[in-house]
Amino acid sequence: MKRIKFLLFATAILISGSVFSQDDNEPRFLLNNGSGKVSVSGFGAYSIGFSAFDDEFAVYNGGGGAVLLNQSVFFGFYGTGLSTSHSSNGFSMENHAGTLIDYDKVYTKFGHGGFWLGYIHKSYKPVHFGASTKLGWGSASLTVQTYSYNNSGYDEPYNYYSIVNDEVFVIQPQVEVELNLLKWFKINASAGYQIVTGFDKYYINENGNAVDFFNPKDFNQPVFNLTFEFGWFVNKG
Repeated sequence: MKRIKFLLFATAILISGSVFSQDDNEPRFLLNNGSGKVSVSGFGAYSIGFSAFDDEFAVYNGGGGAVLLNQSVFFGFYGTGLSTSHSSNGFSMENHAGTLIDYDKVYTKFGHGGFWLGYIHKSYKPVHFGASTKLGWGSASLTVQTYSYNNSGYDEPYNYYSIVNDEVFVIQPQVEVELNLLKWFKINASAGYQIVTGFDKYYINENGNAVDFFNPKDFNQPVFNLTFEFGWFVNKG
């Protein structure tokens, strides 16, 4: 009996010691760097993304900027667009007058921009991890290329004009690994998934059938981004 009481007493001492004497077990807060102050800085970024579109390799180019709190939480804005060329042949569309127009080739243009929110875990480490989400609005369009004759009598590309423009909403969550190179420079590699919604228009093909302008599967794809960040990445006390 005495042995049991001794074990219970020793266990109570260990538990109380672990509860009241360990500062590491105290709650931690994203917006508190330990000094009671919130460190505010920021960064600008250039990003290049790699994905797929219509079973072809696709590249996105864009950038953004954000306010950074305690080197842990950031919020800001971004913009990006499809920079590779993707075309379709033999496209027919009914105009407003009800006439069916044939196009030899049309090109898809796509871009979006909006809010950029993220969290960085243990940013003081040379290599660390994080996660972010981009929430934006944009448009997907079908364009036709016009040509002009040069002095040699050959056709050369002149301009693009849009025959279809569809507004969409984009969500792009991603997980990231960051490398601290300098106090003012980081490289961020991320893997995410692009979700595009809001396609709601149709065209009439050569058989007289209503068909989607865009295939959502062409846009809803994994995206791998390489981002170069320039800012101030050291806590200010």
